[in-house]
Amino acid sequence: MLCTRKAGVYGRKAGSVAEFTYSTDLKNLGATWNDATLEKWLSDPDMVVKDNNMSFSVPKADERRDLIAYLKQQRTN
Repeated sequence: MLCTRKAGVYGRKAGSVAEFTYSTDLKNLGATWNDATLEKWLSDPDMVVKDNNMSFSVPKADERRDLIAYLKQQRTN
């Protein structure tokens, strides 16, 4: 089960959940979470947005692929 902020993340505009405090750079990123953007973000968030609040990454490619597939299944639209 995903927490509310993660449910529906696939296909959502980055930095768009009103109840969450995002860094200014993430709010201004202008990206939509899809396979490519999630792959980059989960691999190394600091390479996508230097000033972000994410404190972990998913270093293994197969784990990122599985996580993205799961997030895609959980999309709300």
